[in-house]
Amino acid sequence: MERLFTNIANAEETATQNNDDLHTGCYVGEREDFMRENLFMTKITMAPVKIALDHGWSSIKGEHIFMETSVIPVEHEPLTKNGLLEYKGRKYIIGQGRLGKQAIKTENENYFLLTLAGIAKELQYQGKTQTEHVELYAGVPLTLFGAERKEFRDYLWHKERISFTFEGVHYSFFIDKVKIYAQCYAAIANRMGDMDRLRCVDLGSWTLDVLSVRDRIPMDKDAYTYELGLITVIERIKKNALPKLKCEIPEDDIIDVIRGKQSNVNADFLPFIEKGLQQYADEVEAKLREIKVDLLHENIVYVGGGACVMKRFGRTQGRNIQYVTDVKANAIGYRYLAENLG
Repeated sequence: MERLFTNIANAEETATQNNDDLHTGCYVGEREDFMRENLFMTKITMAPVKIALDHGWSSIKGEHIFMETSVIPVEHEPLTKNGLLEYKGRKYIIGQGRLGKQAIKTENENYFLLTLAGIAKELQYQGKTQTEHVELYAGVPLTLFGAERKEFRDYLWHKERISFTFEGVHYSFFIDKVKIYAQCYAAIANRMGDMDRLRCVDLGSWTLDVLSVRDRIPMDKDAYTYELGLITVIERIKKNALPKLKCEIPEDDIIDVIRGKQSNVNADFLPFIEKGLQQYADEVEAKLREIKVDLLHENIVYVGGGACVMKRFGRTQGRNIQYVTDVKANAIGYRYLAENLG
């Protein structure tokens, strides 16, 4: 791993000069400089709490938390405070379902509101709800890294103090720093072991991302993104089963099967779900062969929500293929990269 740090750090110095570095964020001390210039410094300096969040289309994952992405404005007081976010005089119910796909995540406030809820949940987990300072680590798709990282960083970072209430607890802090990393690579950065070369295949909600790693360095020229994600297959399973079952298979049942919890699912649904997931695994392997991935001999690591599908339904199995089934892997990787690469 020492060589990994050295190689990426050297590449990073050069890339920074070209404004094309592996990660980006407000430079070290940006919040401190801003606060000094504006006389916001307090006598007591608290160490920032480090929060890593993976902003998916279906769910937000932290190192310790998971929640769905729906954001529902409400005018009334809800039955419970579960998922209730109060920000700038408005109320929202967060996480009760999946948000529809947007053109980009920065087109409205939804993903910032989800970020606030995600930070709150992580602070609750860490027992640090009264913190004054937060450092935030997040990511964007690897093939859109150069195009979207600065926009997403600017979208998440706010100069002013942020105050809101989530599930009845009040939070007020500064986001001192935001760093953006590449999804997919982050999921394997701390998991490569002794593999110098591999292909990382990230099966997310909407996309299939493929990244080549050589000498532990991600290869931009061998990065691919295809619209072959899990939401597409979930909708196809529901559509194909409807005429025969005379009812729609609940999405939660399909997700349970993906996660290996088929005992919770109506037995009549299982053949349709399993057939659809087998078809999806076949499509993924066909796409990989299309871009010249050697499934029999290359080191391949499947990550993301679809890793469970490939582990169970992939037709090519072997010691060269590994599966990272922890959906929090990207968030864990962001924290790892921040602490080891800066």
